[in-house]
Amino acid sequence: MYPVSTTFGAALRESHTAVFQVDAYLSGSLIASNMQITDGQVNVNSGDGVRRTLDVTLADRTLWKTLDVVGVELRPYRGIRYPSGDTEMVPLGVFSLDQQQMSLSGGGIQIRSAPDRWAYVQRQQFETPAASLPTALISSEIRRLVTGVTLLSSVAVTSTATSTATPGALVWEQDRAAAAIDLATSIGAEAFFGVTGGLVIRDAPLLSQTPVWTVDASASGVLLSGDRIRDRSRTYNVVVAYPSSTSGSSVYSPVIVADTDPTSRTYVGGPFGRVPYRYTSAALTTSAQALKAATAILNKAKGVNAQLSIEAVVHPGLDRGDVITVLAPDGTTEVHLIDALTIPLTVSGTQSITTRSSRPDGDIPSSE
Repeated sequence: MYPVSTTFGAALRESHTAVFQVDAYLSGSLIASNMQITDGQVNVNSGDGVRRTLDVTLADRTLWKTLDVVGVELRPYRGIRYPSGDTEMVPLGVFSLDQQQMSLSGGGIQIRSAPDRWAYVQRQQFETPAASLPTALISSEIRRLVTGVTLLSSVAVTSTATSTATPGALVWEQDRAAAAIDLATSIGAEAFFGVTGGLVIRDAPLLSQTPVWTVDASASGVLLSGDRIRDRSRTYNVVVAYPSSTSGSSVYSPVIVADTDPTSRTYVGGPFGRVPYRYTSAALTTSAQALKAATAILNKAKGVNAQLSIEAVVHPGLDRGDVITVLAPDGTTEVHLIDALTIPLTVSGTQSITTRSSRPDGDIPSSE
């Protein structure tokens, strides 16, 4: 979660004044500030690749020429104005302005699905095959691949991934973004662009993390509505990880990680049965590395079976991978990991949050 003051969190539970801002930058320089917004939201998506997208309608039609320049980026914010007049703003991402639309007959400038900076990584594919640095840390290789993109050469990088694995000799033919994502997965990590536009490389989030926010239905609560979801169509309770090989031989046997907790819904010895997910990568050079990758994948794959879809008062600092406590109207307490959410840029908007959780009541196995 983006760090906010304790005053900010308390204010969200009372009547408060939400404030919004969208600025435009070109080559790091501000070219339009506090543009008037008539509608919009930031979508924080599940899955790999582009993590955040921006939809926004700008009221001022005269901004068309200002924004109609290749390389413009938008930076939206949402915050609170306190009774003192002071404001506390939360950055919501840095977005590439790829498309804009404006009716000839009137209305504002419409911008839809503007992607975060990961889109630059997807676009600048390798023009010729690229080789890894065999003895470098995989986290360092992810950084090298991403900052090798022309527009990202000076981007800020925060790397807290704990793996000390190296990639060995790899050659990437074309897809730079896929190579970076595969490297991150191989060490049980994730790589994405954060709300201030910097590259983040970190260990994959776990349900055992300390909850950062409570979504509840009390008198001062922020829960508006919600649904429990049980979707087992893409749920797995066994992960088999092994190195890909072009020679037909393998340096170690496949590593198998299973949900062995008897109280889990997806326990391998229970009625769910054994449902394996296979993951292979040339970057898996050791069995220890494969074990870490398989464990991270299992923590996510088995968690899909128990989801919540809720509407809540907007907390703009929440992010995918945050753990929240949900107190339902029936008194049930559940700990969930955020998988996707929205952050509206209007006063009337509410926050949609989709979560995943492998166990209710915060009872998390120590192995996680």
